[in-house]
This record gives sequence, C-alpha cells and structure tokens, in this order.
Amino acid sequence: MVTVIDFLTRLVTSVVDLIVIFVTDVALRDPLSFVSFLFGAAFVGSASLVLGYLALGALGYEVGIGNLPAKSQRVRGQR
Repeated sequence: MVTVIDFLTRLVTSVVDLIVIFVTDVALRDPLSFVSFLFGAAFVGSASLVLGYLALGALGYEVGIGNLPAKSQRVRGQR
C-alpha cells in the first residue's frame, strides 16, 4: 500500500523529471522550439496568475475585504 509520503515524493520527483525533459529535449532542440516553449509558458503562466487574482478577489469579496456598497443599495437621499 502506498503512503501519502511516498505519493508526494513520487509526485515531486516526477515534476522535476518533467521539467528536465522539457528543458533538455524540447526547449533546447532548436531556437524556434525554445521561443515557442517560452511563449507557451508565458501564456499559461499569465492565465494562471489572472485566474488566481480573480479567485482571491472573489474570496476577499465574500469575506468582506473591499466590499463597497453598490449605487443601487444607497439610500435615495444620499449622493
């Protein structure tokens, strides 16, 4: 039976092996592969950052951080 520690160790070593394979076999094969590898990594990284930013903003909004009253919720006498 596999323990959690064995699973996490195997997962980390697999990720490291994957990075080594991508860098040595894919990215450094020729200059065009390297450029496309960098652009792909930039697109995926920026999309992940935007999604994380939006998710943290939604979580903060639900907790009450930055919860500003909307115009429709204001009393009519206030401006």
